[in-house]
Amino acid sequence: MVKRRLMGCLVLLATGGAWAADPWADSVAGYAPGTTAQVGYTTPTVSIGSPERYTGENMFGGGFASPVTMFNPAYGDDEIVSVGEGGQLTLRFDEPVTNDPSHLYGVDMIIFSNSGFVDFGFPAGQHGSPTILFGSNFGVASLEVSVDGVNFFPVAVRGDSMFPSEGWLDVALPSLAPTPPGTIPTNFLRPVNPLLTAADFAGLNYAQSLALYDGSGGGMPVDIASSGLGAISYVRISVADDGNAGTSRHVEIDGLAAVPEPTTIGLVMAAVALASRRRGRTLA
Repeated sequence: MVKRRLMGCLVLLATGGAWAADPWADSVAGYAPGTTAQVGYTTPTVSIGSPERYTGENMFGGGFASPVTMFNPAYGDDEIVSVGEGGQLTLRFDEPVTNDPSHLYGVDMIIFSNSGFVDFGFPAGQHGSPTILFGSNFGVASLEVSVDGVNFFPVAVRGDSMFPSEGWLDVALPSLAPTPPGTIPTNFLRPVNPLLTAADFAGLNYAQSLALYDGSGGGMPVDIASSGLGAISYVRISVADDGNAGTSRHVEIDGLAAVPEPTTIGLVMAAVALASRRRGRTLA
């Protein structure tokens, strides 16, 4: 949590007040794990702040700690929270998320989970044909947004859990607990082109995949326009109970980010990159 809050402070330093608060979700307004949430992954506050860039430090004695890549998502119980059938997670932003066509690709918000691409050339980072996703399935989740935390309105979401998180631009695979894990952070505030599909990644290697991400840290892009609201402060992610005892539907959340104005993004990333070089370690 300290590392997540540090990232928020970096945003403040980078913008000199242009961004009144950090771009991440700031507090938990409500949480019910549901009946099929993953055991042990029921601490909602881990979804506050920046998504993870390095995962597993506190799992299994840290023996499998490694950089977050599109093939290696966050998996720690101190990094992601699970929402199962009949459950919901409601997060609040101190600074409203705005519906603004000037945002890159028209994306207003990004949701980070623990989805990942299956590595067909493990551990080198190779997509198959077709490419295959694992982990969180947003096809089972509903997304709603609100101004006041009382009246919620639905927002359309992708059902394919695109795009898995990517923490660094300069991690060479295979990479397990490198020191440092990376020196050039991706931009968690820059969405991947939402027109891309799994088919666009089929057969690509890691470097080619990074090129498609175009500096982005991944995450599922969301345009809140379908809610009919100009700005929102609350986001609710829920999974309905399908009434089938044979299924176990759930989704995991790492963090949420509000996409800033285009002129703000460069300033934010300059501060993040500078801090990464100084610290010589991840700022998850």
